[in-house]
Amino acid sequence: MSKVQSLTRELAKYALAKKGAQQDYSWQQFDPLKCPHLMLPGISWGIFFEVESRDDRHFAEIPVTSQRLKEHQALYPDIRESEWMERDGHVQMEVPLDGSVPVTFLKALIDDGYALIWNKLDSEARLKIELSGLPYDEPKLIDRLVEMRGLQEHRKAIRKLARPAILLRTKRSTESKIPLGATKIGGRPDLPRSVAWPVYQDGKPLAFLAQINLGEIAKLKSPIKGLPSKGLLSIFSAWGWMEDGDGGPQTPNSYGEGQKGWTAVIHTPPRAKLQRLKTPRRVNAFKAAAVIPTPILSLPNSRAEPPLAKLGLSDKDYERIDDMQSDFRSLQMSHWLGNRDSLASHHLLGGYALFQQEFPRHLLDLGLAMFLQIGTDSKTGMCWGDGGELTWYADPKALAKGRFERLQCEFQCG
Repeated sequence: MSKVQSLTRELAKYALAKKGAQQDYSWQQFDPLKCPHLMLPGISWGIFFEVESRDDRHFAEIPVTSQRLKEHQALYPDIRESEWMERDGHVQMEVPLDGSVPVTFLKALIDDGYALIWNKLDSEARLKIELSGLPYDEPKLIDRLVEMRGLQEHRKAIRKLARPAILLRTKRSTESKIPLGATKIGGRPDLPRSVAWPVYQDGKPLAFLAQINLGEIAKLKSPIKGLPSKGLLSIFSAWGWMEDGDGGPQTPNSYGEGQKGWTAVIHTPPRAKLQRLKTPRRVNAFKAAAVIPTPILSLPNSRAEPPLAKLGLSDKDYERIDDMQSDFRSLQMSHWLGNRDSLASHHLLGGYALFQQEFPRHLLDLGLAMFLQIGTDSKTGMCWGDGGELTWYADPKALAKGRFERLQCEFQCG
């Protein structure tokens, strides 16, 4: 490890230890200790420490007032103002990481930059940071947010709105490290020899998206009534057809038949002898990611969701509930995924789907219920549009009997 890398790591650790510090949303796929772009959420221009490289030189970029910058330059002339224009009352300074500025002084600059950003946060943003530092308890968190948003009179109704769901948290892996029959997103499917890879009506293989070990889900208490408690659930879909350079799924053109044959869900019974199939020609594959199934509570992120709509609240109360659920999802995603964005894409079994755009009312008109959501994920190479999700709804009566019928997928970009 070079001296610059070692120094970057030391400074990043120091900055990350500060209350509320996290990697900027647009840099989530990078290790914050190697490529730090650290911020406080709840404010524009909230980055207080990042490292940039130019012309083989490395600089720490830290916010500072113009007056303080002059004082620092008097001590260390190599410190300079960045090309940023002044933003929200501060500029960015570039501090060389070549040994010309002592580590203790660099840390003091981080302290000042952090304090500058912290002091710009409003009381609500500071409270959410405080809440994120408490022991994680989702029912208690909902109660605290209900109080914060002045929704005490609707507390019981909001508690009833919360639905159990299973967050399918992914971690980087390889096919060789994921056991046969384990839950995973992407990769190659595990099926019995007697089961052929599903194809669309024109003979093109459907893309493999995920498999779910139902025994693992049953131990966590399934969020979907009627979901089999044993065996393996494998999801294949034309919605996974992707081509290099295209921003969205390349689905069939036979819209006259709706989505008939676009998705296949295969339930393999327990104790079946599995084999890992090779991806056939003519269809793309995604990288395999191991999954940690995690039980969570889910709140509706649209007032069009029937359980929320039927409460008949005022517009003002609906707005408060929307703010409350956004706060909750933000803290939830931060805890489980390390991403405080309330619209952070994720994989979800049951519960309420996350919709980046308008709620798809036509799915409710069809009498369908939320089944599975598969989001954008750098660990699998899946990117739906510019960071959206694929969400499947199914016939609730069939689901209650362990069948997967009238499947409809909603694709929304980020």
